[in-house]
Amino acid sequence: MAQYPHIRVFYGSDGLVHFMPFADSEHNGQYAEKHIGQGLIDFVELDLSKYRLWLEAAKSIPLTTQHYQKVRDAVYDAAETLKHKHSYVFFFLVGLLNNIVNTPIYYKDDIDAERLKQLAVCLEELGRVIELQEIFREAVDMCLNKENRPDKIMSERLCEFMVGHPEFGSAAVKMQYALLPKKKGKVDIDTLRDIHDWKLTELDDLLEIMHQDGEGVSLMPYYLIEYLDEMLFFEFTEMLKNGQYVKRCKLCGRYFVLVDKRKRDFCDRPYKGKRTCKQVGAKLFFEKGIEADAFLQQYLTEYNKVYSRRYRAAGKYDGEHSGRDLTEEQFKAWSAAASQARREYVEGKIFGEEMLARIRLD
Repeated sequence: MAQYPHIRVFYGSDGLVHFMPFADSEHNGQYAEKHIGQGLIDFVELDLSKYRLWLEAAKSIPLTTQHYQKVRDAVYDAAETLKHKHSYVFFFLVGLLNNIVNTPIYYKDDIDAERLKQLAVCLEELGRVIELQEIFREAVDMCLNKENRPDKIMSERLCEFMVGHPEFGSAAVKMQYALLPKKKGKVDIDTLRDIHDWKLTELDDLLEIMHQDGEGVSLMPYYLIEYLDEMLFFEFTEMLKNGQYVKRCKLCGRYFVLVDKRKRDFCDRPYKGKRTCKQVGAKLFFEKGIEADAFLQQYLTEYNKVYSRRYRAAGKYDGEHSGRDLTEEQFKAWSAAASQARREYVEGKIFGEEMLARIRLD
């Protein structure tokens, strides 16, 4: 039996990927994406700086019976910073926190100690979000970005990633089957939505609506996702299976999903005001001329060189690092500074020579 909250994922007859979040047995929503992977890339690019600050504040409060309510409030305040920032991170995180703190306690003799243990687990789960972003950022960098480390083919990079993260080899996503309305060989999403909206449960009503416009009813598969790491893993593996890759936007420098074989250089995120990178980017780069492409190409070369130095350091002990190896912390600090320099160059605030001077480590 599925636990709540969870998300059911369907491939619909309309060609879209449909997500149905269920907060409980009575309340569900629905949204669709043109392609799988958008949630993963949005998570990788999610700014967690405010979240980190609130998490550190929560951790700084003594975990004692006297401070129980204060710590609990701080836990939810940290999670609240992610609300409306992503399509499903807040949904899974708050649902998990609720399940933890609402778990019945059977050791009545030491109920206060058990309640504090629950809060300790909540703090661990908050920290796990940051860990997941680092893991899946590495997965995207290594396995889904063709421009990164072009000296290795994609299968080699995937093998290297799996060696560094063997837990992926035992990860699993639940697939379930249900009697669902069928259309064009896939789930008839419009009819399924009507069934949920109208809360139809009687067999006669279900059969009538399923036969109205579609192909009737069939035993159809869907994915059942109960945790954040499951959803991220699902999107990552589906992208690999479908041969979908990512690219860094030439304007904002963030990843976006390549949905087809056409050449794309800019994403659909808002750039300034209501205009997107796609709307602004082509004109801006045309005005800058060919020289801009040369500087940005050199930026990409430098990024790959520095990333290789970080990758070489992965798995080494502190005493094994050479002078050219970079730790995870050093790479993240460099990457943030390099991205800032790139943005300033693209926006015309600095010249290309200054951008390159700021990002070079040698």
